Amino acid sequence: MTVTLVDPTLRVANAGATLAPRADSLDGAVIGLVSNGKTHAPAILQRVAQNLIEAHGASDTVLMLKPTANLPAAPEEVEALAADVTAIIAAIGD
Repeated sequence: MTVTLVDPTLRVANAGATLAPRADSLDGAVIGLVSNGKTHAPAILQRVAQNLIEAHGASDTVLMLKPTANLPAAPEEVEALAADVTAIIAAIGD
């Protein structure tokens, strides 16, 4: 009997891509928060926003709500958000 082993892992897409530069500090930063469209994501992000302001010195947060978790955010919405914020955090909330 012959046994064939198959590696189920995938290659990492964009393995050579570079990460966006990180902010040195969140003091005074405006943070974009992206809800993935799951039921509890806005509530989770509300707590994250509160923590970023109170504990990390962020000046404000901007919430972007995706209509569904099944589709990515529209590129034009992401670009508009990125133009107005220091950093973006995406959330999963089931």
